[in-house]
This record gives sequence, structure tokens and C-alpha cells, in this order.
Amino acid sequence: MKDITRILSRYVCASRYEDLPSAVRHEGLRAFVNYIGCAAGGSRENDVELMLGFFAEFNGAPAATIVGRRERLDALNAAFINSMSSAALAFNDTHFATVAHPTSPVAAALLALAERQLVSGKDLLHALILGVEIQCRVGNILCAPPAASAVGLSIQGLVGCIGAAVAAGKVLALDETHMATAIGLAANQSSGLREAQSTMGSHYTPGHAARCGLTAALLAARGFECSDTMLEGAKGFAVSFAQQPNFEAAIAGLGTAFEISTLAYKPYPSGVVIHPIVDACLEIVKQPTFDATQIERIEMRLNPLAAKLTNLVDPKDRGQALVSLQHWAAATLVYKAAGIAEVSNAVVRDPAISALRRKVTFTNDDTVGREAAHVRVTLKNGTTLEASELNCRGSVARPLNDDDITDKTRGQLQTVYARDQAEQILAQCWQFESCAQTSAFCRALAPG
Repeated sequence: MKDITRILSRYVCASRYEDLPSAVRHEGLRAFVNYIGCAAGGSRENDVELMLGFFAEFNGAPAATIVGRRERLDALNAAFINSMSSAALAFNDTHFATVAHPTSPVAAALLALAERQLVSGKDLLHALILGVEIQCRVGNILCAPPAASAVGLSIQGLVGCIGAAVAAGKVLALDETHMATAIGLAANQSSGLREAQSTMGSHYTPGHAARCGLTAALLAARGFECSDTMLEGAKGFAVSFAQQPNFEAAIAGLGTAFEISTLAYKPYPSGVVIHPIVDACLEIVKQPTFDATQIERIEMRLNPLAAKLTNLVDPKDRGQALVSLQHWAAATLVYKAAGIAEVSNAVVRDPAISALRRKVTFTNDDTVGREAAHVRVTLKNGTTLEASELNCRGSVARPLNDDDITDKTRGQLQTVYARDQAEQILAQCWQFESCAQTSAFCRALAPG
């Protein structure tokens, strides 16, 4: 058995930013820009408000900024909120191979650290890239064939804390031994169940991951100890969360192939497996004979994971509708769009949308990729309209470009900041690599 924890720790500690390919460094920047927008966009959601009220009773020193808010929290609680808010509208990035959302806990932990010590933009981006990389590679242990992880386990919850610990540990300049300890302490806190999906409990998961990862790194820096075989051990992470864990997937191509290069940035605020459905519906509404009021039935052929994660015919509120394939099909066909407005509570509870959701049927098909979907709409006069999406918008094969990410981030920033401040934050995000001291940037994330 290879010493997986040690191998990953050694790589992280030896990594130099200048040695990373320029495309990888740029992808780290794209992930960061996307994260800032998502954290701002979700910062006023009800579950974030409730959690802030809860933390007000137990908070320590108000030392860290909350993106999009005037409140300040201690570093651990700030990491929690800034990760939770970035997931609140299901707009955060996705690693398709594991269906984890890796940047949320990593970036949130780093922002909290950036106000505790001197960190340059380059150092923070380096740590972010490494945190995402190791997080996704550990996730591959559980998900890359022949490995299989139970569908009820939240991969984001299981590996997000490890990514956050690695990123924070890099900023804290942990050596190999202490980095292995940080990974072990984080793995010991791994948790998350998909049964919580579409509830506030689902958004708790990435918040918990960020706080646990930051805690693990800070404890390791103080000399707190843990086994350095927590990932690969006989009673460790891999065998506890997967059948036939694929250890080789964690280290194959380490340093030459980068998981961050496979990140997908969401064009729609929904579960990522819903995106090909949305794309297909948007193609159908362009056809001249389409009339939403005349829809008789909506039939789909999908990857089985889409139904496992998002089969929800009657969502009761926006939180549930975000991950309802039926809602997004109905709302997209009626409104010919798929943005935040199409998942408001008013739209979710609209009787016409509700009735249309019940006209959706689907067939599971293992030959359909996770980024693909086939949709057929039959009108009352018998006319059938079809569309197939093989690589949905935002997928690895059809990625959002920098302008797309800019537009997405700008729209979210403008929900909480004045236009001038939003533009200033956006510009600073894209120039983040040259930032000498990131604490000033963090403080500027509070609304003016």
C-alpha cells in the first residue's frame, strides 16, 4: 500500500507557483473570480441570515470579513459563512468526475486566513489551486472506477474539508509531516449526506467543510497530532467511504495533470446534472412552432445520476427547486430563460409551472453522459419538438470563457454592491495575482 497521505503532502509542500503551467494558474484565477461572485450572490439568502444570527451568540473576535455583508466574524465562523453563501444558489463550480464543488470551502478558508497574516494574491491563488487539486484527487479515490461511493454520501462534504486543510496548510507553510497531519485531521471530520439536498442542511455541508479544514490546518500548525495514514489506512477514509477505493487515481499524473483544468463553471443556478436539460429546453423554445401553453408532455432521456440527485416533482420553495429537474424543464420552457428569476418562490409556486412539472417523464440511460440529455416536447396538436445536448454549456468540453465568468460574477455582485463597488471588486479579482497584500482586498468585500 502506497503512503498516499504522505505523497500528497510532499507534493503540496514542494510545489512552487512559478512551476505551475500558465493555464493552470489562470484556471485558479477563474475559479477565484467565480467564487467571489457566488459568495456575494448567496450572501443574503435566508439560511445565511439564520446562521449569522446563530453565530452572533457564539462568535469570537470579529476578525474576518463576510463577502457581501457588513458583519465580521472570527476566522472559523467566517470561513463557514463564506463557503455556505457561495453554495446557497447552487451556482458554485463543479468537478464532474466526483460531483464535488471544490472552490467553495478552499477559497473561504483562505479568505479567513488572509486577514490573520500577510498573504499575497499569488500565494493565495497557489494555495487555492493546490487545495482544489488535492481535494479532487482524494475524491477520485472514492469515485474513479472501479471505486464506488454510496449515492447518499456528499462528496463535497467528504473531501471539501481536506481541500480547505491543504490550502490553509500551504499558506501556513506547514512542512510535510504537519501537512499530513492537517489532511488527517480534516479527513477525520469528513461528513455530509445527500438526503439533506434541497434543504438548508445541504448548504451547511460546504460551510462545515471550510471550517473543519481551516481548523485542521491551524491545529496541525500548533502541533496537534493525528495518524499520517488517514486516507489509505485499513480503518481510514477510503475504505470507510468507498467500495474498491482507487488509490492510484489520487497520485497518477500528480504534478503533470491537473484536476482544476476540468472544473466546470455553472451558467445556470441549478444542480449541474440539470444543465444539459436546460440547454435542450432552450433549443426547443427557439423552434417556430413551439407554444408553451400547448405542451401535452415532456419526455427526457438522461444519465441515471440526474434522476438520482434531482428527481423532485413538487418542490415547495426555491431551495428545493434549485435541484429539481422537473422545475427547470418547466420554467425554462415557459420563460425561455434559466436564471435566478426563474427560480423565485413566486415562479416555484405558480400553478401553471406546477402543472407543467407534472408533465415531465424521464428514462434513465447509462449511455447518456452526465453532461448530456435528450428532450422531446409533444404539443396538444401532436407536433413533437426535440433537442439533444451532448456537452452542456459550462462543461469541460464546452466551458464558459472569461467573459462569461465576468458577466456571471458582475450580475451576482450587483445584487449586493453599488455598481461602482461591484466593478471595482470585479477588476481587483481579475488582477488578484499582482495583489501584494490580500487583507485589504478582503476588507473591501464588505458593502460600502
